[in-house]
Amino acid sequence: MWDLEVDVLSVGGVIGALASAVISADADAEVLVASSPAHHGGWLADEVVDTDTHAYFASLCEGLASIDPLPEAELPVRVVRDLSADEQRSRTVPPFRGGRLRNWVVQCLTSPYGLMHTRVAGWATTTMRTADDEPVEAKLIGTMAVPPAGGTNPLVGWLFDEAHGRGIDVRADARLQRLVFEDGVVAGAVLATSTGPCLVRARHGVTLAPGVMPITDGCGDFRAGDEVEVALVRQTASRFARVEVLSNTPPGPSRSATCAGTTRVLTHQLRDARRGRSETRRYREVNGHPPRNQ
Repeated sequence: MWDLEVDVLSVGGVIGALASAVISADADAEVLVASSPAHHGGWLADEVVDTDTHAYFASLCEGLASIDPLPEAELPVRVVRDLSADEQRSRTVPPFRGGRLRNWVVQCLTSPYGLMHTRVAGWATTTMRTADDEPVEAKLIGTMAVPPAGGTNPLVGWLFDEAHGRGIDVRADARLQRLVFEDGVVAGAVLATSTGPCLVRARHGVTLAPGVMPITDGCGDFRAGDEVEVALVRQTASRFARVEVLSNTPPGPSRSATCAGTTRVLTHQLRDARRGRSETRRYREVNGHPPRNQ
């Protein structure tokens, strides 16, 4: 039935799709990316006409699926800190706040740096605290050097380099046609390719990213020459995530995008969580291999 079988399938806009692919590959997952810099549209491109796919996405967006990403949005910067020793030992479960989760969905839906994964579990994240002392989950993607202002969004080229360095297969000629469901659960997707439909099974889920390219340079207040830590951030129990820069201090009012500097701020907990990455990255055709434990 399936033409290909992978652990994670990433489709849609390049930023979210590649970010998900990189952290999945770092967890030794087999990844396939169907994305292109020329991809335009909202969360589900105009070519996706399957009613079940649209209904599934709408059910996860809490009635907010009509919200479109804003291409002029800056790359988000989040001030975070490690958990204290007492916080790490604490067994207290934070209260569930539905309003905060809904606000997070809105933030991701309206951001060209957002993405949605069909499973809540799957990414091994590090819990941190924000400047407002709220918990947040983060997964490091890598360190990016901020180039001089101007030109295309530097995050795009950097993510392509990160994906290439891990041997991730990126299909620029493929796009999402529809999701495939088994017993009401997303099992994979049908991709439209130059050679016809390709049915891909995704054992650990599908990542959907908006096809909106940011029109800003993506550097915000950071200076040329800065090294910033790029991570995937999400709220606990949310399928939605966003690509962000992590910092331990807020940018000062006098920061200039034309000055040199360094903002290496990655915490020990987040750095340790990234160790142990496998160097072999590939996807495999279905040929009798058993699926991995889920």
